[in-house]
Amino acid sequence: MKKILLSVLSLVVLSACNVSDVKDAIDVADGVPRKTIDTDILGVNAFANDGRFGSPASQYQEVRSTLRLGFVRILVNWDAGAQPSPTTPANLAFYDTLIEALPSGIDAVLVMTGVPSWLAGSSGDPRSAYINDWVTPVVTRYGNHPRVIGFQIWNEPNQNNSANSVMGFTNNAALYVSTLKSAAGVIRTVAPSKLVVTAATTAINQNYPSTLNYNRDMRDAGAQSYADIWGVHYYGKQYENVIRPGGVADFANGLSLPIWVTESGAQGVNNQLAYGEEVWPFLQEKIHGIQRIYVYQFTEATAPATTYGLKNLSLTLPVSDLYVWLRERK
Repeated sequence: MKKILLSVLSLVVLSACNVSDVKDAIDVADGVPRKTIDTDILGVNAFANDGRFGSPASQYQEVRSTLRLGFVRILVNWDAGAQPSPTTPANLAFYDTLIEALPSGIDAVLVMTGVPSWLAGSSGDPRSAYINDWVTPVVTRYGNHPRVIGFQIWNEPNQNNSANSVMGFTNNAALYVSTLKSAAGVIRTVAPSKLVVTAATTAINQNYPSTLNYNRDMRDAGAQSYADIWGVHYYGKQYENVIRPGGVADFANGLSLPIWVTESGAQGVNNQLAYGEEVWPFLQEKIHGIQRIYVYQFTEATAPATTYGLKNLSLTLPVSDLYVWLRERK
Protein backbone atom coordinates (compact mmCIF):
# COMPACT_ATOMS: atom_id res chain seq x y z
CA MET A 1 0.00 0.00 0.00
CA LYS A 2 2.83 2.38 0.86
CA LYS A 3 4.39 1.77 -2.55
CA ILE A 4 1.06 2.47 -4.27
CA LEU A 5 0.62 5.74 -2.40
CA LEU A 6 4.15 6.83 -3.18
CA SER A 7 3.44 6.16 -6.85
CA VAL A 8 0.39 8.38 -6.56
CA LEU A 9 2.57 11.02 -4.96
CA SER A 10 4.92 10.90 -7.94
CA LEU A 11 1.97 11.20 -10.32
CA VAL A 12 0.65 14.27 -8.53
CA VAL A 13 4.08 15.92 -8.46
CA LEU A 14 4.51 15.33 -12.18
CA SER A 15 1.00 16.42 -13.17
CA ALA A 16 0.46 19.49 -10.98
CA CYS A 17 2.35 22.56 -9.90
CA ASN A 18 0.05 23.46 -7.04
CA VAL A 19 2.02 23.25 -3.79
CA SER A 20 -1.05 22.25 -1.77
CA ASP A 21 -1.64 19.29 -4.12
CA VAL A 22 1.89 18.06 -3.44
CA LYS A 23 1.51 18.53 0.32
CA ASP A 24 -1.78 16.60 0.30
CA ALA A 25 -0.12 13.73 -1.56
CA ILE A 26 2.75 13.64 0.92
CA ASP A 27 0.29 13.58 3.82
CA VAL A 28 -1.56 10.62 2.29
CA ALA A 29 1.69 8.75 1.62
CA ASP A 30 2.74 9.28 5.25
CA GLY A 31 -0.61 7.97 6.49
CA VAL A 32 -3.87 9.67 7.40
CA PRO A 33 -4.12 10.13 11.18
CA ARG A 34 -7.08 9.13 13.28
CA LYS A 35 -9.01 12.05 14.75
CA THR A 36 -12.09 12.45 16.90
CA ILE A 37 -15.34 11.95 15.03
CA ASP A 38 -17.55 15.03 14.77
CA THR A 39 -20.79 13.57 16.11
CA ASP A 40 -22.67 16.82 15.45
CA ILE A 41 -22.79 15.88 11.75
CA LEU A 42 -23.23 12.13 12.29
CA GLY A 43 -26.43 10.19 11.62
CA VAL A 44 -27.18 6.60 10.71
CA ASN A 45 -29.04 4.52 8.15
CA ALA A 46 -31.76 2.92 10.28
CA PHE A 47 -34.25 0.96 8.20
CA ALA A 48 -35.93 -0.79 11.17
CA ASN A 49 -37.09 -3.61 8.86
CA ASP A 50 -35.82 -6.55 10.97
CA GLY A 51 -37.96 -7.21 14.03
CA ARG A 52 -35.26 -9.33 15.63
CA PHE A 53 -33.60 -6.08 16.68
CA GLY A 54 -36.76 -4.83 18.36
CA SER A 55 -39.69 -2.69 17.34
CA PRO A 56 -39.12 0.38 15.15
CA ALA A 57 -39.90 2.57 18.14
CA SER A 58 -37.28 0.85 20.30
CA GLN A 59 -34.66 0.98 17.55
CA TYR A 60 -35.14 4.68 16.89
CA GLN A 61 -35.17 5.42 20.60
CA GLU A 62 -31.85 3.58 20.91
CA VAL A 63 -30.38 5.70 18.11
CA ARG A 64 -31.57 8.87 19.82
CA SER A 65 -31.03 8.10 23.51
CA THR A 66 -28.20 5.54 23.61
CA LEU A 67 -26.10 6.67 20.65
CA ARG A 68 -27.29 10.28 20.89
CA LEU A 69 -27.56 10.74 17.14
CA GLY A 70 -30.07 13.21 15.78
CA PHE A 71 -30.90 12.01 12.29
CA VAL A 72 -31.60 8.85 10.34
CA ARG A 73 -31.96 7.78 6.72
CA ILE A 74 -34.90 5.46 6.07
CA LEU A 75 -35.37 3.26 3.03
CA VAL A 76 -38.83 3.59 1.46
CA ASN A 77 -38.61 0.76 -1.04
CA TRP A 78 -40.91 0.50 -4.06
CA ASP A 79 -41.52 -3.22 -4.54
CA ALA A 80 -44.35 -5.64 -5.25
CA GLY A 81 -45.08 -5.87 -1.55
CA ALA A 82 -45.87 -2.18 -1.43
CA GLN A 83 -47.63 -2.15 -4.80
CA PRO A 84 -48.60 -5.61 -6.09
CA SER A 85 -49.82 -4.40 -9.50
CA PRO A 86 -49.94 -1.22 -11.58
CA THR A 87 -53.64 -0.84 -10.80
CA THR A 88 -53.19 -1.25 -7.05
CA PRO A 89 -52.58 1.90 -4.99
CA ALA A 90 -49.34 2.07 -3.01
CA ASN A 91 -49.61 0.48 0.42
CA LEU A 92 -47.60 2.58 2.87
CA ALA A 93 -48.72 0.87 6.06
CA PHE A 94 -45.25 -0.44 6.93
CA TYR A 95 -43.68 2.97 6.40
CA ASP A 96 -46.43 4.60 8.47
CA THR A 97 -45.19 2.41 11.32
CA LEU A 98 -41.61 3.58 10.85
CA ILE A 99 -42.37 7.27 10.53
CA GLU A 100 -44.72 7.33 13.49
CA ALA A 101 -42.06 5.56 15.59
CA LEU A 102 -39.57 8.43 15.22
CA PRO A 103 -39.02 10.07 18.63
CA SER A 104 -38.69 13.78 19.23
CA GLY A 105 -35.20 15.11 18.65
CA ILE A 106 -34.59 13.02 15.53
CA ASP A 107 -35.24 13.77 11.87
CA ALA A 108 -35.42 11.50 8.86
CA VAL A 109 -34.59 11.67 5.17
CA LEU A 110 -36.58 9.14 3.15
CA VAL A 111 -34.81 7.51 0.20
CA MET A 112 -37.34 6.44 -2.43
CA THR A 113 -35.91 3.71 -4.64
CA GLY A 114 -36.52 0.25 -6.10
CA VAL A 115 -38.93 -1.15 -8.70
CA PRO A 116 -41.73 -3.72 -8.31
CA SER A 117 -41.31 -6.93 -10.29
CA TRP A 118 -44.27 -6.15 -12.55
CA LEU A 119 -42.61 -2.98 -13.84
CA ALA A 120 -39.98 -4.91 -15.78
CA GLY A 121 -42.65 -6.35 -18.10
CA SER A 122 -44.69 -3.18 -18.40
CA SER A 123 -45.03 -1.41 -21.73
CA GLY A 124 -45.34 1.98 -20.06
CA ASP A 125 -42.68 4.50 -19.06
CA PRO A 126 -41.07 3.17 -15.84
CA ARG A 127 -39.88 6.61 -14.77
CA SER A 128 -43.37 8.09 -15.03
CA ALA A 129 -44.68 5.14 -13.04
CA TYR A 130 -42.07 5.81 -10.35
CA ILE A 131 -43.18 9.44 -10.10
CA ASN A 132 -46.92 8.77 -10.22
CA ASP A 133 -47.16 5.50 -8.30
CA TRP A 134 -44.44 5.98 -5.69
CA VAL A 135 -42.97 9.44 -5.32
CA THR A 136 -46.31 11.25 -5.34
CA PRO A 137 -48.04 8.99 -2.75
CA VAL A 138 -44.98 8.95 -0.47
CA VAL A 139 -44.50 12.73 -0.57
CA THR A 140 -48.24 13.30 -0.14
CA ARG A 141 -48.33 11.00 2.90
CA TYR A 142 -45.19 12.28 4.67
CA GLY A 143 -44.64 15.73 3.25
CA ASN A 144 -46.18 17.43 6.28
CA HIS A 145 -44.70 15.13 8.91
CA PRO A 146 -42.56 17.15 11.34
CA ARG A 147 -39.88 14.44 11.66
CA VAL A 148 -39.35 14.09 7.90
CA ILE A 149 -36.80 16.63 6.74
CA GLY A 150 -36.59 15.64 3.10
CA PHE A 151 -36.61 13.06 0.32
CA GLN A 152 -33.71 11.43 -1.51
CA ILE A 153 -34.55 10.60 -5.10
CA TRP A 154 -33.26 7.09 -5.85
CA ASN A 155 -30.17 5.21 -4.69
CA GLU A 156 -26.95 4.55 -6.65
CA PRO A 157 -28.36 5.05 -10.17
CA ASN A 158 -25.05 4.10 -11.78
CA GLN A 159 -24.97 0.63 -10.25
CA ASN A 160 -25.36 -2.27 -12.66
CA ASN A 161 -28.51 -3.87 -11.24
CA SER A 162 -31.95 -4.81 -12.47
CA ALA A 163 -33.76 -1.77 -11.04
CA ASN A 164 -31.42 0.66 -12.78
CA SER A 165 -31.68 -1.37 -15.96
CA VAL A 166 -35.47 -1.06 -15.93
CA MET A 167 -35.25 2.67 -15.24
CA GLY A 168 -32.50 3.22 -17.80
CA PHE A 169 -30.19 4.93 -15.32
CA THR A 170 -27.09 2.75 -15.30
CA ASN A 171 -25.23 4.50 -18.10
CA ASN A 172 -27.41 7.56 -18.49
CA ALA A 173 -27.03 10.23 -15.82
CA ALA A 174 -29.11 12.68 -17.86
CA LEU A 175 -32.07 10.31 -17.74
CA TYR A 176 -31.69 10.10 -13.97
CA VAL A 177 -31.60 13.91 -13.75
CA SER A 178 -34.78 14.12 -15.82
CA THR A 179 -36.44 11.87 -13.23
CA LEU A 180 -34.98 13.96 -10.40
CA LYS A 181 -36.52 17.05 -12.02
CA SER A 182 -39.96 15.41 -12.10
CA ALA A 183 -39.69 14.21 -8.50
CA ALA A 184 -38.52 17.62 -7.34
CA GLY A 185 -41.53 19.16 -9.04
CA VAL A 186 -43.81 16.96 -6.94
CA ILE A 187 -41.97 17.82 -3.74
CA ARG A 188 -41.92 21.57 -4.46
CA THR A 189 -45.67 21.47 -5.04
CA VAL A 190 -46.82 19.08 -2.32
CA ALA A 191 -44.21 19.64 0.39
CA PRO A 192 -42.32 22.85 -0.41
CA SER A 193 -40.67 23.03 3.00
CA LYS A 194 -38.90 19.67 2.57
CA LEU A 195 -35.42 19.14 1.12
CA VAL A 196 -34.71 17.41 -2.17
CA VAL A 197 -31.56 15.24 -2.05
CA THR A 198 -29.94 13.86 -5.20
CA ALA A 199 -29.29 10.16 -5.45
CA ALA A 200 -25.81 9.20 -4.33
CA THR A 201 -23.87 7.07 -6.77
CA THR A 202 -21.86 4.07 -5.65
CA ALA A 203 -18.81 5.20 -3.64
CA ILE A 204 -17.57 8.34 -5.38
CA ASN A 205 -13.94 7.50 -4.56
CA GLN A 206 -14.04 4.01 -6.10
CA ASN A 207 -13.91 2.75 -9.71
CA TYR A 208 -12.09 5.93 -10.63
CA PRO A 209 -12.89 7.84 -12.79
CA SER A 210 -16.12 6.10 -13.84
CA THR A 211 -18.16 6.85 -10.72
CA LEU A 212 -16.91 10.40 -10.45
CA ASN A 213 -17.72 10.90 -14.12
CA TYR A 214 -21.33 9.85 -13.48
CA ASN A 215 -21.47 12.56 -10.82
CA ARG A 216 -20.02 15.04 -13.29
CA ASP A 217 -22.65 14.01 -15.83
CA MET A 218 -25.38 14.54 -13.24
CA ARG A 219 -24.03 18.01 -12.55
CA ASP A 220 -23.72 18.84 -16.24
CA ALA A 221 -27.30 17.68 -16.85
CA GLY A 222 -28.49 20.27 -14.32
CA ALA A 223 -29.03 18.24 -11.16
CA GLN A 224 -28.11 21.18 -8.94
CA SER A 225 -31.07 23.14 -10.32
CA TYR A 226 -33.54 20.61 -8.98
CA ALA A 227 -32.08 19.69 -5.58
CA ASP A 228 -31.14 21.27 -2.26
CA ILE A 229 -28.51 18.70 -1.23
CA TRP A 230 -25.96 16.66 -3.19
CA GLY A 231 -25.87 13.04 -2.03
CA VAL A 232 -22.59 11.11 -1.85
CA HIS A 233 -21.61 7.59 -0.80
CA TYR A 234 -18.10 6.89 0.48
CA TYR A 235 -16.71 3.41 1.21
CA GLY A 236 -13.15 2.20 1.34
CA LYS A 237 -10.41 4.80 1.43
CA GLN A 238 -8.78 5.57 -1.95
CA TYR A 239 -7.57 8.91 -0.60
CA GLU A 240 -5.51 9.47 -3.73
CA ASN A 241 -8.74 9.82 -5.71
CA VAL A 242 -9.92 12.54 -3.34
CA ILE A 243 -6.83 14.74 -3.52
CA ARG A 244 -5.66 14.23 -7.12
CA PRO A 245 -6.12 17.26 -9.42
CA GLY A 246 -9.58 17.05 -10.90
CA GLY A 247 -10.53 14.37 -8.37
CA VAL A 248 -13.30 14.01 -5.83
CA ALA A 249 -12.39 17.04 -3.70
CA ASP A 250 -12.09 19.35 -6.71
CA PHE A 251 -15.46 18.15 -7.99
CA ALA A 252 -17.22 18.38 -4.63
CA ASN A 253 -15.77 21.76 -3.74
CA GLY A 254 -17.00 23.08 -7.08
CA LEU A 255 -20.63 22.24 -6.34
CA SER A 256 -23.05 24.96 -5.32
CA LEU A 257 -25.03 22.61 -3.05
CA PRO A 258 -24.25 21.35 0.46
CA ILE A 259 -23.21 17.68 0.60
CA TRP A 260 -24.67 14.83 2.62
CA VAL A 261 -22.69 11.60 2.72
CA THR A 262 -25.75 9.39 2.94
CA GLU A 263 -23.78 6.14 3.29
CA SER A 264 -20.31 5.46 4.68
CA GLY A 265 -18.86 2.74 6.87
CA ALA A 266 -16.67 -0.32 7.19
CA GLN A 267 -17.19 -4.04 7.64
CA GLY A 268 -16.32 -5.76 10.90
CA VAL A 269 -17.24 -4.94 14.48
CA ASN A 270 -13.61 -4.14 15.33
CA ASN A 271 -12.96 -1.96 12.27
CA GLN A 272 -15.71 0.63 12.32
CA LEU A 273 -14.28 3.06 14.87
CA ALA A 274 -10.85 3.28 13.23
CA TYR A 275 -12.50 3.81 9.86
CA GLY A 276 -14.69 6.62 11.16
CA GLU A 277 -11.83 8.33 13.00
CA GLU A 278 -9.63 8.22 9.91
CA VAL A 279 -11.95 8.69 6.95
CA TRP A 280 -14.62 11.12 8.12
CA PRO A 281 -12.32 13.85 9.50
CA PHE A 282 -10.21 13.52 6.32
CA LEU A 283 -13.30 14.08 4.18
CA GLN A 284 -14.35 17.08 6.25
CA GLU A 285 -10.91 18.61 5.80
CA LYS A 286 -10.78 18.08 2.04
CA ILE A 287 -14.45 18.62 1.13
CA HIS A 288 -15.74 21.82 2.63
CA GLY A 289 -19.44 21.41 1.90
CA ILE A 290 -20.12 18.27 3.96
CA GLN A 291 -23.00 18.92 6.34
CA ARG A 292 -23.92 15.35 7.31
CA ILE A 293 -22.50 11.83 7.30
CA TYR A 294 -24.84 8.85 7.72
CA VAL A 295 -23.22 5.66 9.02
CA TYR A 296 -24.14 2.52 7.12
CA GLN A 297 -25.90 1.03 9.05
CA PHE A 298 -27.59 0.68 12.46
CA THR A 299 -28.50 -3.03 12.32
CA GLU A 300 -27.50 -5.87 10.00
CA ALA A 301 -28.03 -9.59 10.56
CA THR A 302 -24.61 -10.69 9.30
CA ALA A 303 -21.53 -12.14 10.98
CA PRO A 304 -19.51 -9.83 13.28
CA ALA A 305 -16.41 -10.07 11.08
CA THR A 306 -18.21 -8.88 7.95
CA THR A 307 -21.16 -6.84 9.18
CA TYR A 308 -21.65 -3.16 8.44
CA GLY A 309 -24.10 -3.02 11.33
CA LEU A 310 -23.46 -1.12 14.51
CA LYS A 311 -25.53 -3.99 15.89
CA ASN A 312 -25.75 -7.60 14.73
CA LEU A 313 -27.36 -10.78 16.06
CA SER A 314 -24.23 -12.40 17.50
CA LEU A 315 -24.47 -13.43 21.15
CA THR A 316 -20.75 -12.77 21.76
CA LEU A 317 -20.06 -9.65 19.65
CA PRO A 318 -23.47 -7.99 19.25
CA VAL A 319 -22.23 -4.39 18.86
CA SER A 320 -19.29 -2.76 17.11
CA ASP A 321 -16.47 -0.68 18.55
CA LEU A 322 -18.08 2.40 16.97
CA TYR A 323 -21.35 1.63 18.76
CA VAL A 324 -19.47 1.37 22.08
CA TRP A 325 -17.59 4.61 21.45
CA LEU A 326 -20.80 6.46 20.61
CA ARG A 327 -22.55 5.05 23.67
CA GLU A 328 -19.70 5.82 26.07
CA ARG A 329 -18.57 9.22 24.79
CA LYS A 330 -18.82 12.16 27.15
